[in-house]
Amino acid sequence: ISSISSISSIISSHIMSGIKLTYFNLKGRAELSRLILAQAEVEYEDCRIERGDWADMKKTLPLGQLPVMEVEGTTISQSMSIARYLARRFGLAGKNDVEGAEADQAVDAISDLKNSVVAVLYEKDEEKKAELKKKVQTETMPNWLRMMETLLTSKGGNHFAGNQLTWADIAVYNFLEMVKERMGEPELDNCPNINKLLETVKNLPNIKKWEAARPETPY
Repeated sequence: ISSISSISSIISSHIMSGIKLTYFNLKGRAELSRLILAQAEVEYEDCRIERGDWADMKKTLPLGQLPVMEVEGTTISQSMSIARYLARRFGLAGKNDVEGAEADQAVDAISDLKNSVVAVLYEKDEEKKAELKKKVQTETMPNWLRMMETLLTSKGGNHFAGNQLTWADIAVYNFLEMVKERMGEPELDNCPNINKLLETVKNLPNIKKWEAARPETPY
């Protein structure tokens, strides 16, 4: 496809991976995987396609959707399957099976809220969209943040799994950044540990480097 752009990972790399990650030129559903790869200092092919090429490309994909990851001769679909694979492969999924399950627990909890947020973003009726947005901002989001604050506090207040950074921490950061961009700043005054975690992830040197250098996109 002639207008596909292929961008090498901008992070100074220590690991050669043979990974090709393909998505639109957006953060969207691929950004969590890009952040994991950035934090792990992995060199990969960041392939971004134009919307005009999507119809033809869609026919060639296993599940007809993006993102996809090509690795070791295999093509993997589903954004969370890709992110989970990367976290496990590059040491961001906990030190053992229990910590891995703790990380998955926090990541899966994001899906509970993400569905509500996506419903707002894709609602075409403006009156209904306003109603859905208000409910998310005044009920769904505050309840979710309280739940996640309690969970994080129960784990010691620094990380969602074990006593080290995992993809769960990066996923929560990435999701709340998306919420901020698309729906406005979430109210975090009563979530000191979530606030601390977001600052921790945001200021990781590899995350900062990626976010400063990645292509500018609307979302």
